[in-house]
Amino acid sequence: MSEATEKRLRELLAKILLLDESEIKDNLSRKDIESWDSLAHLMLINEVEALFNITLNDDETIAINTVGDLKKILRKKGVNI
Repeated sequence: MSEATEKRLRELLAKILLLDESEIKDNLSRKDIESWDSLAHLMLINEVEALFNITLNDDETIAINTVGDLKKILRKKGVNI
């Protein structure tokens, strides 16, 4: 992941999940974060799509359970992560 792209993603995750950027790690899971509920997940998907100019399909959206999952899908979509 390019450093700038990683920073933008961390900032976005921190804003939506109401966390400090230092708490954003690849193994951070939806199960671990109370604020990562279904509404926050949809907001995250919407913001990620807008930020990186991509579209995630339903299967990809459902497959995101950790920050690492999100990064893997972004790489698959051609985002330099």
